[in-house]
Parts: sequence; structure tokens; C-alpha cells
Amino acid sequence: MKAKIKAVWLLACAAAAILLIPVFLSKDEPIEVYVPFLDQAQLEEKEAQKQKEAAQAAAQLRQRRMYSCTVDEDCIIVDKDPCGCLVGPKGVVAINASYTLEFNRQNTSPIAKACPEGEPSTEKECSPTAQAVCERHYCKIVY
Repeated sequence: MKAKIKAVWLLACAAAAILLIPVFLSKDEPIEVYVPFLDQAQLEEKEAQKQKEAAQAAAQLRQRRMYSCTVDEDCIIVDKDPCGCLVGPKGVVAINASYTLEFNRQNTSPIAKACPEGEPSTEKECSPTAQAVCERHYCKIVY
């Protein structure tokens, strides 16, 4: 009989504890929750920023591919300045031949540029012996 009374008493205590849980966990005041509110302009600004970052990442990837190579025959020397070697060695660069059209599209400026008078430079990258080579999977001009 004592075992039954003990079991009923434990059952009653467990039921009371379960029923009292909400009382102990409740508060008199509601819990404040801060949820940031973004208006339409802020949402559009964030979306535009994400698109801009994605476009920059894609441009950087295209740029890396434009200069990457596997063998020397992948590389060619192109004018990165409209005046080419007339402005000196900084007017030319070595790129992957597959990206020549894309490179020209990127470097075409709607503004006309006056090139300096005189003979083209023959120093470094503009020398007659200059050639494009693939070095460490990157196109480079050697002279």
C-alpha cells in the first residue's frame, strides 16, 4: 500500500510541476524584440550594391582569364593605349589571344586621343625583339 501512495504522491508532484512551468517562465512585461525595418529605397540600394559587387567580381574573373595562358602560343602583344608604342612601353601589354576582341571592346574609348609626334619607342616592351610568353600561367612581354 505504501508503494501505491508513494507512486500517487510522485505523480501528483510531477503534474503540479508541469502545470507550474508556465507560471515560472512567464513575465509581467512582454519581451521586446527589435526587428530592423528597411524601406523600399534601402532594399533597392542593398540590391544595387549586391549587383555591383557581383559585376565587379565577374569583371575581375574575366580580367584574370584575359591574361592567363598555358603555352607561349596563347599570348600576343596588343596596344592597351590607342597610340601603342608612341607613348612608350606602357602602351602595350601581353594578353591571351582568345580575348583580343573583348580586350579591344574594353579599351575602346569614345574620346579621341592625340598621339605624340615622332617615332614609336623601341625600348623594352616595344623593342623589335619583344615577344609575348606564358610565364607561370600568365602572359608577359619579354625583351
